[in-house]
Amino acid sequence: MTNIFLPVAEKSDLAAIFALEQQVFGHHSYPDFFFRQVFDCWHDGLVLAKDEQANLVGYQLAVRASDPKDYWILSLAVATSYQGRGIGKQLINAGIAKAPAGVERILLTVSPTNPARHMYAAQGFVEIAFEEDYFGPEQARLVMALTLT
Repeated sequence: MTNIFLPVAEKSDLAAIFALEQQVFGHHSYPDFFFRQVFDCWHDGLVLAKDEQANLVGYQLAVRASDPKDYWILSLAVATSYQGRGIGKQLINAGIAKAPAGVERILLTVSPTNPARHMYAAQGFVEIAFEEDYFGPEQARLVMALTLT
């Protein structure tokens, strides 16, 4: 497992977060202005992972849903060169620890072909649904949930 630290996000991190988002998700990434709004609206749900040189190597964004018992991981990205080193697991655990009081379930979606689904399962997430066109035509996603209570 790579040694990382989990700092509080600063406005100066936003460009690096967007660059990582593009690296990992390509044409299906959130736009740059979204992360500025995230910083203002959901700052507590933004967890960063940085290496010993303070380079951003991963991030997770989670927000409370309209049902206050649910907390959604909207995005989790780990730099390609750092994947497989336990950083995703560390981000998930940090995000779970930051879940607001009253949250009973953490949800996420993942492509059925994304190997990260195995990491989520190893962390206790279970598949609860499959949607063929979750993000539009041919954008299938598994919906996974971790029950906290």
